[in-house]
Amino acid sequence: MRLGEINIRDPFIVADEKTKKYYMYASSRFPLKKGFCVYVSEDLEEWSGPAPVFEADDDFWATDDFWAPEVHEYKGRYYLFGTFSANGHVRTSQILVSDSLTGPFAVHSAPIAPDGWFALDATLYVEDGVPYAIFSHEWVQTGDGEMCYIRMSDDLTTPVGDAVRMFKASDSGWAKVPVWNKCPHPVYIVDGPFVCHMEGQDILLWSSWSSEAEDGYSVGAAYPVHGMLGGCYRHGLLALPKRDSGHAMVFRDLGGQYKIAFHENNCRSGAERAAIDDIKLKDGEVIVYEGKKDG
Repeated sequence: MRLGEINIRDPFIVADEKTKKYYMYASSRFPLKKGFCVYVSEDLEEWSGPAPVFEADDDFWATDDFWAPEVHEYKGRYYLFGTFSANGHVRTSQILVSDSLTGPFAVHSAPIAPDGWFALDATLYVEDGVPYAIFSHEWVQTGDGEMCYIRMSDDLTTPVGDAVRMFKASDSGWAKVPVWNKCPHPVYIVDGPFVCHMEGQDILLWSSWSSEAEDGYSVGAAYPVHGMLGGCYRHGLLALPKRDSGHAMVFRDLGGQYKIAFHENNCRSGAERAAIDDIKLKDGEVIVYEGKKDG
């Protein structure tokens, strides 16, 4: 099937030099409701699948959500960071592992966030050989959503020490309170962190509402001033080709070109589609080009 035919949120793409193929991970759809799946392509246009890579059995605590899978190669194995919840258990992120990009993945870690925290969309960040999980501390608990990190053990099985707040959504200057907010107080969303490494620069992409409109979902960039974990950031808003788009990640295609992947139609249930565009850095800022850029 072609990319535009796939209903998907939070697409995460791995370009694999070994197989010369692309692997796009997604929350699994019917009949596999409690798990994750993968689509495979040779050209980013035609895709096969979906094929299951993880299906929760009765021994796994989570029964709901199964959101935002992303797969990172780390020390020779593949680690899937996913978001899960269950009745009586707050939503949180946890890590699965496999020796293959096509799975099967098995439960690997304890929950990443502190006990009792509503958390989602964890991603892997490695600095000086030390692994960290960066995740969203949800607005449903904090009001003003928080971007946080926590150190992980070297084998990624256990969080080490305390979680540290990097910034609040409102610190960005661009995040707005969405019109659908029914709370008696303002809320600011923090979704989808992902650290992209471009031309020797680390940039944290994340998503929120950049306007009060229901379809104001957008992607911002946090440019570290004193290192990714230094606590000081210069914030900017990415100019994506279409409104109501977000939860972005960056990869290099098999030709070496930087690409950004995200979903469009965020607020149109059933109409969500993956978009893949070219990006580059210009004067230290992330610039997005619809389709392929010239030159």
